This record gives sequence, structure tokens and C-alpha cells, in this order.
Amino acid sequence: MMQVKKYVARTFGEALLQAKNELGSEAMIVESKRLYTGGFFGFFRQQLTELTVAIDDEKIRPGYMARPAERAAEKAADKTAAHLANLEREMATLRGAISRMAERGMAPNAGLLLKGYGRQVFDELVARGVDEEPALALAQKLGTEAEGSDEALRRELSRLIGPCTPITVQPGKRKVVALIGPTGVGKTTTLAKLAAQFTLERGLNVALVTSDTFRIAAIEQLKTYADILGVPLYAVDTPSDAARAMKETAHCDLVLTDTGGRNHRDAQRMKELQELLAVLRPDETHLVFSLTANPKDAFEALDAYLPMGVNRLTFTKLDEASSPGLLLNLRLRCNQPVSYLTNGQSVPDDLLPADRADFTKILMGA
Repeated sequence: MMQVKKYVARTFGEALLQAKNELGSEAMIVESKRLYTGGFFGFFRQQLTELTVAIDDEKIRPGYMARPAERAAEKAADKTAAHLANLEREMATLRGAISRMAERGMAPNAGLLLKGYGRQVFDELVARGVDEEPALALAQKLGTEAEGSDEALRRELSRLIGPCTPITVQPGKRKVVALIGPTGVGKTTTLAKLAAQFTLERGLNVALVTSDTFRIAAIEQLKTYADILGVPLYAVDTPSDAARAMKETAHCDLVLTDTGGRNHRDAQRMKELQELLAVLRPDETHLVFSLTANPKDAFEALDAYLPMGVNRLTFTKLDEASSPGLLLNLRLRCNQPVSYLTNGQSVPDDLLPADRADFTKILMGA
């Protein structure tokens, strides 16, 4: 007969530690989900993890049905273990950049219920920045046998990433593409790479539009590329400027629009971006993230930018990222396809259409 229990804690790792201490390592995870409690009008909510665990009666570790005095001692031990786990997590946060696994702190506990090939997959995914829950689900699905599992891993990662959609252009039918995102993620350089590829390699009629008028360097950078490529550049500062640029580029095959980086917490700047996009009416809006970003900041930015019609994700600085698993975490959060990856500063070479990327190598380092 199976015993089924639920554990609620602040983190996945803490809930898993509770389950292991009470039921032992033979327990199996049935479900993991996020809960929210408290708060006022949707603010200041506390995020918790609820873990549903099952185990056969015969496999429950000795002491689970112990006498009250023994259970009290066990609870005290559990509190001590939880305190140590919290301390470990805090120390890992302070170490920060030492390693992604150290930063997460609780990853080794999650792997205790895995064996063989599944354990290897879990450890590597977490070490490269993939969140524990999807890493655990994938590792459990692959099982413990290594034979034939490499191909299964590649297939499962491809399924999670989903179909990738780089820009496609039909000559004679204008397509407008906007790049938006936080400051410093490399939107301007990415735009230049796209312009070079579509102009030099495909011979299309391309125009550049920039609304990044706050940074002189950004305009000068794009002007240099535009002159080299022989394509027009329009600098727009107001919605009326944008409307005029759209009118003058009606004959183009592709219009690539660079937008200034916005602090997603600045409501006024985000409103200005929304007004600009309303005039540009882009066919594709690519939200650009750096894979070196802080995950918490990246998720906040994602939630802020999604209402602006985002329908593609572009990731930059793959060559600099020690934790490229952020790519999968964001992809799973928003369910929008990946369009491009950049892996260097060279224009136009260091731009990789996502449908040609080896995501097993990116996420597993192999």
C-alpha cells in the first residue's frame, strides 16, 4: 500500500529535505508546484513550494511510525537540518559567482532521489543554471540507464525548447522587426548583425530605425554600420517620427528597429516604449536577454515586457555565460519561441539562428 504525503516549504530543496528526513531516500516525487500566501492586493506575496511524495509502506524508513518521544527527537533533528540547509543557502548566495550550483545551495539534496544517468543529467543541468524542478523532471524521465539515453536527452531538450523561429522575409513584402529589452543586453550589436546578414548574404532591401536617442554612441554605432552596408538609418524620438519612418520604408523588404534599453521598473519609460511600438506595429517583437543576467532580474523583466506583444526570444552573450540554463528557464516561463543566439562581438559572424543551435551542448556542456 502506498503512503502519500505533502510537504510545504519556502524552497523546493527544503521541502525535499523534509520528505527525505521523514520517509527516506526510497520516496518518489509525484508532483511539485508553487503556492502563494499572504500579501495585500496581490503584492508582497510569499512564494512556497508544495511537494507531493509517495512511498510503499514496506519502504518507509524505520522510525517513521515511532513513539511520540522518538518523533519529538526526530522533529528536533529536522529543525536542525533545516537550519543548516538555510545557512548553507545563505553562504552560497554570498559566494555568488563561485558556481551556479553553490549559488542554488539545495541542488545536491534534490539529486539524492536520483541514480545513474538521471543523476548525471540533473547535476549537469543545475550546474549550468537550469532550475531544479525542470532539471529533476527531465532526469526522472530519462531514468537510470545510460545506454541510448544520450539521444533521448537530445530529443527531450529539443522538445522543451520547442520549434525555433528565426526571421523569415518574403522579398517585396515588408516585414517590421523590433528588438526590445533591458539595458546593456546587446540589442544594437544584434541589430547590426541581422542587418549585415540580410543585406550581404541575402541581398534584401533593409532599413534601420533606432529610437535609442539617449545614447549618442548607439546612434553612431548604427550609423557606421548603415554606411558600410549602404542602408538608410532613421533616428526617431517621438511617435510622429516613427510614423514618418514607417511611411518612408514602405518599399523595403525588412525594417529592423532598435529600441533603447528600458528599466522595467520605470513606468514612464515603459509607457513610452509601448506608444512607440503602437506606431511601429512590428510583425515580430524580439525580447532580448543576456545569458549573463541575474535570473531574478531576468524573470522580472520578462513579466514586464511580455504584455508589449513579445513573440520571440533572442539571447546574447552565450560565449560569456557560465549559466546558460537561464535560456531554458525563460523559455519555459513564457512559451515564446527562440529566434537567435549571439556568441561574440563579431559582425555579422557571431549570430546563430536558433534552429541551428545545439541545445544539448549549450545546456549540458557536452
